Amino acid sequence: MNSFNDDELLAAMKPENRASFMPLEQHLRPPMTPLQMIELNGEHTRRFFAGDFDGIMEHSLIDEPVYEFLPARIRVRGKEAVHRYHQLNYEIVIAQVDPERRAAPADAGATYTRSFGENSFATEISSMFDLGDGNLQRCYFNAVITFQDGKMVGERVWMDQKLSDFFVAGLEKDPEFFNLPGVERF
Repeated sequence: MNSFNDDELLAAMKPENRASFMPLEQHLRPPMTPLQMIELNGEHTRRFFAGDFDGIMEHSLIDEPVYEFLPARIRVRGKEAVHRYHQLNYEIVIAQVDPERRAAPADAGATYTRSFGENSFATEISSMFDLGDGNLQRCYFNAVITFQDGKMVGERVWMDQKLSDFFVAGLEKDPEFFNLPGVERF
């Protein structure tokens, strides 16, 4: 997998601009191994389940992390905005898959695939969620997690529509979230 930002990808798609981009091996720092990526992401997850949002920011993430959510088209960039996103998401979605708090049985979630690239991995997951009506529903999501200098850059997460709608409604309960610098709808 390549780690380009949106502007680089759009520019690279234009034939006249393809030669202006450095080859990937010059663009990235030395890659992490798949095991290093999984271990760092695992520690990030353990801290997240413990509600250690300051620890996540210090231990797991680069100085300017970026999270993107599709199909909601929400981008969260920078330490303050990403810290607040983690706090909100913990109560919206993550608490439902936390082994200590989940409402669904432990075997109700599944990881279907995990693929590794240079400084990134992608995963496809499903789990059971209570989307607000008390009934558990199976939802699906994919995440691409990128790494730089031994830390996570952030995530690009694709959720099925029902989980995305629930997630966005949870973010919208905090009227100040979308006014934070670094939070945008695109």
